Amino acid sequence: MAPTEKPELIDTHAHLDSSDYDHDRAVVIARAFAARIGVITVGVDLPSSEAAVQLAHRHRLIWAGVGVHPHDAKTFDEKVEQGLRELAREGKVVAVGEIGLDYYRDLSPRAVQREALIAQIELANELGLPVIIHNRESTANMLAILRNHRPQRGVIHSFLGDAALAREFLALGLYLGIGGPLTFAKNDVLRQTVTGLPLERILVETDSPYLTPVPYRGKRNEPAYVRYVVAEIARLKGITPEEVAAATTKNACHLFSLSPVA
Repeated sequence: MAPTEKPELIDTHAHLDSSDYDHDRAVVIARAFAARIGVITVGVDLPSSEAAVQLAHRHRLIWAGVGVHPHDAKTFDEKVEQGLRELAREGKVVAVGEIGLDYYRDLSPRAVQREALIAQIELANELGLPVIIHNRESTANMLAILRNHRPQRGVIHSFLGDAALAREFLALGLYLGIGGPLTFAKNDVLRQTVTGLPLERILVETDSPYLTPVPYRGKRNEPAYVRYVVAEIARLKGITPEEVAAATTKNACHLFSLSPVA
């Protein structure tokens, strides 16, 4: 992609700092840019947030999210919070995240997860940034927190719920991030849900290197594969991939204030 070109798509959730890319990170990024895809690379703790910011500063069409994932919530303290606050003031930081709750793996105590989530929502509101929310088997607590500690704006990352849950999140003013699982054979409920979602509230993402879409499922994911998510949304809605790309890119630019490419 030439420096003056705008992206046709934005992968709104990737982890380009992952060690999975240590041997070919530059090639993966070049493939995304060649496909006219911009990327938001997202931290899960303070070191990965720092790495995300460094990557964003090196590439015009990469931006960063900074935050502590629920798995790592036990590491969240005043020093980490201050580190995130300082990082979040960097020009290429466009969100606080990945933050949230994960009661599936329970790698941090649930009460600690909730405290870290609330503190980071408050940090995002303080800084005027959107949040990137992880929610896994924790929906009741998640909805209660989001209602009582309302983020100014944000996205539910890797949304996998039904239409009723989608309505709950949409009513809170949130976007829904749709990724590779939409292409998995077993996810009929998700496909039914996405079919009925308003296009203006959908973001597309990969969660690279995880959640690789068909036809590459089982292999390492990368931002270039976000086009397979777009193609499936287009098929479900009976519109063209170009229409989905234009709408979701507009949504990403609006949510994350990506004015240089709007």
